[in-house]
Amino acid sequence: MGVAYSQDLRHRVIEAVDGGMSKMKAHQTFRVSRSTIDDWLQLRSETGQLKDKPNRRFGRAPAISDLATFEAFAKRYSHATLGQMASAWENETGQKLSINTFSLTLRRLEVTRKKNAICIENDVKPNEPSSSSD
Repeated sequence: MGVAYSQDLRHRVIEAVDGGMSKMKAHQTFRVSRSTIDDWLQLRSETGQLKDKPNRRFGRAPAISDLATFEAFAKRYSHATLGQMASAWENETGQKLSINTFSLTLRRLEVTRKKNAICIENDVKPNEPSSSSD
């Protein structure tokens, strides 16, 4: 997928081509590739407008599509391992998923699995230069 051009530029290029400018001259004048001009002309003939088509998702759909439900589940089981979460999810929803699916979905939600270290302040003072004399 290439650069997203503004609607204004798209309209100016297509108006110029419709007005008699060659595609090659439009390409040189507006610095837009010939194939992009062809794509815009085809898009206009198919849809009647020059707006981008909505982004299409490639690949498989995520196994867990309801992220709000999963996020609530993850909060309830934040203490559990990924294996325990997978078992609990299967018990609650009937959907068997891999540990990797849980890991990827937690990453999509930007939920970290790292535990916070508890810092305990102690009475140890930093090393001070000794005041002993030789």
